[in-house]
Amino acid sequence: MPAVRVEQLQHPRSAEQFEPVDDDHLLDLARAGDADAFAALYDRHVYGARRLARHLGQREETDDVVAGSFERIFDLLKRGKGPDRAFRAYLLTVIRHECGRRAKASQRVRPTDDLSLIDTAVPFGHGRLDDFEATAVRAAYESLSPRWRQVLWHIDVEGLTPGEVAKAMDMQPNTVSALVYRARSGLRDAYLQQHVGTPGESLSSACDDVRSKLGSVVRRTASVRDQEKTHLHLRSCEKCMAVYLELSEADLQVG
Repeated sequence: MPAVRVEQLQHPRSAEQFEPVDDDHLLDLARAGDADAFAALYDRHVYGARRLARHLGQREETDDVVAGSFERIFDLLKRGKGPDRAFRAYLLTVIRHECGRRAKASQRVRPTDDLSLIDTAVPFGHGRLDDFEATAVRAAYESLSPRWRQVLWHIDVEGLTPGEVAKAMDMQPNTVSALVYRARSGLRDAYLQQHVGTPGESLSSACDDVRSKLGSVVRRTASVRDQEKTHLHLRSCEKCMAVYLELSEADLQVG
């Protein structure tokens, strides 16, 4: 069977035709050579794949990375290999590997007689965040309480000391330091939570409730009750588990 091209996966009717079918069943159909079934998987997950590729620094080559990843997975399925469940998690892993491969390739030493290029520092991304990063950071910051936003602005943007902030906010320096710690932790939770959304995905009330807490659950800042409730749900929900694993990797990248 000839290799599929990504253009063949862009069938607008695929998502409607297979809407009631879950990912695992679509994988079985795709493994049997059903390109329409795989096109439905493409429609469901291409947005998240593109977003991750941009997030990992492949902004200019996003379409190539995503197209190549989908084509590679479909080829594996037709050969009886590849995933048999958790398609989204598998796809995002392929995206990460391809982005890593391209990043390493771009860093290889290239012979040159241009002395101006030797030992010259090149800032990553020209020192700017990509669109998704900028949007995620802004949304995370704006979701914090006014008090947390104020103290983070004074400390991390204006560069004030806890003592200076204490005078401005009529607080004790030790109280300011504790507030900054909580605010930074809250910002990391909120930033991670920005990676959860999947536009157009229909969720049950249980899934919706769990995903609203995944950022804090991954970072273990959620309450014990929320931690236990979430992990109990993850045992029986592969879709939420795939999102949880994706967030766990994103948290490791943030450091």
